[in-house]
Amino acid sequence: MMRATILACFCAAAMSAAEPDMRVADAAMNGDRAAVRTLLGEKASVSGAQGDGMTALHWAAYRDDVELARALLAAGANPRAATRDGGLTPLSMAATNGSAAMIELLLKAGADVNAPVLAHGETALMMASRSGNVDAVKMLLAHGAQVNAKDTLRGTTALMWAAEQGHAPVVALLAAHGADVRAVSKGGFTALLFAAVTNDSPSTESLLTAGADPNYALPGGPTALIVAVSYRSVAVADLLADRGANPNVSDREGNTPLHVASRFGDLALVEKLLAKGANVNARTAATPVPAGGPGGVGASAMYRFVAGEQTPLMLAAKADHVDVMRALAAAGADAKLKAQDGTNVLSAAVGSGHLDAVQYAYELSPDVEVASTRTGGTLLHAAVVGTLEAATEDQICEVIRFLAAHGAPLDDTDVRGRTPLFYASLSPIDKAVTLLQELIIKSGGQPKIISRH
Repeated sequence: MMRATILACFCAAAMSAAEPDMRVADAAMNGDRAAVRTLLGEKASVSGAQGDGMTALHWAAYRDDVELARALLAAGANPRAATRDGGLTPLSMAATNGSAAMIELLLKAGADVNAPVLAHGETALMMASRSGNVDAVKMLLAHGAQVNAKDTLRGTTALMWAAEQGHAPVVALLAAHGADVRAVSKGGFTALLFAAVTNDSPSTESLLTAGADPNYALPGGPTALIVAVSYRSVAVADLLADRGANPNVSDREGNTPLHVASRFGDLALVEKLLAKGANVNARTAATPVPAGGPGGVGASAMYRFVAGEQTPLMLAAKADHVDVMRALAAAGADAKLKAQDGTNVLSAAVGSGHLDAVQYAYELSPDVEVASTRTGGTLLHAAVVGTLEAATEDQICEVIRFLAAHGAPLDDTDVRGRTPLFYASLSPIDKAVTLLQELIIKSGGQPKIISRH
């Protein structure tokens, strides 16, 4: 009997030793301070971890409960405890919250300020910078946080995180503490490019003042200015232009900032770039011509193939930005220039499907017989191919009427022997089909091709 009792006690003790005491952690998870104090008084394990490795101190940091954290540390909680999945520490949780008071408490208790956490090696400084809390970042820097450490996934620094999230005061603070403003992530981004994406002009100002290169370019070609214009970050683009960014640097497709701003219709930025010396007649790069020769280009290729050697004026016309067209023309844009396929600003305007752009383009270049040297497409082809994505049927018909009234060929065929009426019936643009038939007959002819097959 005695041996059985001893054996039972031994087994119970062994089971107790195998099962961690999670009571304090559970109470902290629930925010129950009273229960935590009672358990600590009963000598319950202050460092007992839950299944994922979360301790009571983790939960106190997560909840930003400084009073509870102080009590746990006084009872012997480990400030460097890490979860099993990701290695999260109480300090990393405090940094994520941007809690300067909790960070100070943990660091004074022995937390490692530079310990990388998560699978990607983020540091507390990166997390605090992402939170945007200046005091939290100051606290970490004061305790020796490595300002230029990079994570292992994207190669981003604390400075890049702050710029990406638009935390200008943190950006300025990190720059003042020696953050490398020219550091590059694995994707080729600098903090300046992150600021350009978010239109964070205060961060941009701090970065430029600290030595960031206003003409830095991504491996693919876009400069900070092109990135800013592409994301419509007008304030940053203005600042970059004022601080020495070259307005004539192009990406590998030949797009300059003026091309991009003209396509988006940003008149103020267009005028800024022109004032800074942007080339109003800059051309995009030539587009590789598909194999097969002109005879192999049909309706689908007319949708897909975009001719290169486009000017900002052509791009503004294609996007129906008449105010930008006028500004470019006033600055000396040459309306006689033609794209790679022989089309011009009037062709581009017709492709917008909007009469106002067509009317102004006609004033600049009234050649209604212009046609693509690649596809043989005329202005009427351009009026019905792809325009339904940008204009209504009624607007397209307005353009057709204008072109007809000014003598544009109505029923010419392209290199595949197909007429504008044929493509209109494919789209289908029923009102345009009816209108073209009426106009062709009114001109004394008969439609050459009506069938959709």
